Amino acid sequence: MTMQSSTLIRQLTEQPLIRDLSVDAAQAVLALRYCIICRRNDHDPMPELERRWGNILAARRYRLVVEAIGHSWPDPFAVAPPCCPRAGFDEALLAAMVTAAAHRNRAQFDWLTAEMLGSDAREMIFVALENFIRARAPGQV
Repeated sequence: MTMQSSTLIRQLTEQPLIRDLSVDAAQAVLALRYCIICRRNDHDPMPELERRWGNILAARRYRLVVEAIGHSWPDPFAVAPPCCPRAGFDEALLAAMVTAAAHRNRAQFDWLTAEMLGSDAREMIFVALENFIRARAPGQV
């Protein structure tokens, strides 16, 4: 096992603190928790997502990320309660996926997700994450 893979396995199994994630990764995890709560209670998450990121395009694109994950994930995506300071296993994977997409590192993204997602699902989620990240960065839409 390479150092890179053993480090990643440790990171994904330690359930990191949300505050220790990158800002983009932490925001994505917390927003996903919020979206799931809204779905369970028949509320629209868009006003809060728009407030969180300051623009409707980022909110819309994040909703597409959530839909892509919901459509592609092999099991129900597990999220921790909103107040939980640690990321669950799926959330830690999402954080790593966001980080890979933010760095435009498709090889890392595929390495993270290849065992559980087919190539079409990986492509859909990666493109959705890239589009969301571009919408978050002023002047790069």
